Amino acid sequence: DIVANVSHELRTPLSAIKGYIETLEEYVQEEGKRFLKIVQKHTERIINIVQDLLVLAELEHESKVVDRKDIALKQFVENLLTFFRHKALEKGLQLELQADDNIRMKGDPFTLEQMFFNLIDNAIKYTERGKVTISIKKEKDRVHISVADTGIGIPAKHLPRIFERFYVVDKSRSRRMGGTGLGLSIVKHVVLHHNGTLDVKSQPGKGTQFQIQLPLSP
Repeated sequence: DIVANVSHELRTPLSAIKGYIETLEEYVQEEGKRFLKIVQKHTERIINIVQDLLVLAELEHESKVVDRKDIALKQFVENLLTFFRHKALEKGLQLELQADDNIRMKGDPFTLEQMFFNLIDNAIKYTERGKVTISIKKEKDRVHISVADTGIGIPAKHLPRIFERFYVVDKSRSRRMGGTGLGLSIVKHVVLHHNGTLDVKSQPGKGTQFQIQLPLSP
């Protein structure tokens, strides 16, 4: 409750700071703009942390009710991928979705969007060449979801802790890329709220694969 309340209180002043920074850019000279860009970058990082904390606080709340709706998964993920295609193109990465048109499930669209967003965003951030593949398959009463990349991978010693809040494998790299250290913790809680399971396989230098199983209906 404290985290949620503090996060809510921070949103308004942070939005004001961001707005004034954008206004100041029109009035300062080039040297000043360089410093404003630095302030803007750090402000946006704090805003991202606050937003992720609010999502996580809601997911961890014992009275959280999952708002389940019928979701056509292929279309659902395709809509999300429109946000990432430019990022992937900038890095020369292939972004591939493998899914049948008829796979549907009952789930919470908002939290599932958070889950896919964080997994795909991480995959693109930590992949310099190759591709990111999202695979969705149906097996009996469950859906199997995989998000795999050909990126830098995660050393084995870090794997047991990557779903902890604020745990990051490479802190300097995470800060440089705007990471909050909360994305995978959000993924874990979304999977748990949907009564699913989550696993990760990774090899340094070869890539990482997140595997998720969710029931098709509650």
